[in-house]
Amino acid sequence: MTLAILLPSRGRPENLKRFLQAVEATAEDSFVFVRLDHDDPALEQYKEMFRTTPFENYFVTYGERVGMAPSVNESAALAIQRGYSHVGMFGDDVVPITPGWDVALVNGLGGRLGVAYGDDGLRDKHAPDLPTHYVTQAEVYIRLGYLAPPRMQHLFQDDVMREVGRYLHNLVFVPVDIKHLHPWIVGEHIADQTYAEGGRNKKIRDADARVFRKWHRNPAWKDSLS
Repeated sequence: MTLAILLPSRGRPENLKRFLQAVEATAEDSFVFVRLDHDDPALEQYKEMFRTTPFENYFVTYGERVGMAPSVNESAALAIQRGYSHVGMFGDDVVPITPGWDVALVNGLGGRLGVAYGDDGLRDKHAPDLPTHYVTQAEVYIRLGYLAPPRMQHLFQDDVMREVGRYLHNLVFVPVDIKHLHPWIVGEHIADQTYAEGGRNKKIRDADARVFRKWHRNPAWKDSLS
């Protein structure tokens, strides 16, 4: 069943180390596909972390800086080429807590196409049915041709997956703790350049909102899933 965890990271080698340590401590059947940018100022710190901290069950790819959403798609395609049946999108500011959370999310799908997500600790701050970090089948990617629609850069990936799950009548909340250590929880002192250039960038937010609305209006995605 092994779950392919899709994890783009930028500027946060310590976050990535924390995530990989948490996966090793809590996951039962997962493999992490890490995606890094060639132009990341922290790239050598990442490489040093890989050299000095022994991890198992992960693979790193490097590429041009294209944004989180295209990096997720890129990693999903690689995982599917390697035969993984389930993929999950996670951020480098996430820490899985519940033992066996990966198997629980996959099992939560009930063997039907859909989207499963856990408790990110922020459900009182955003819509409780928003799959900010999720698991779905490789088949969903294959049918759509993406997890994040083309031209989406960073935001609204969770909105897309919520709509996908709803359309498939299988949007499932699984009560596992997958803590999203966002500034809303931890405090604004952790708000770094990666946040400023990604999820908190108004230009990107507005552009991704337009992409989401256009995608949602177009029935092609529903036809692909039918």
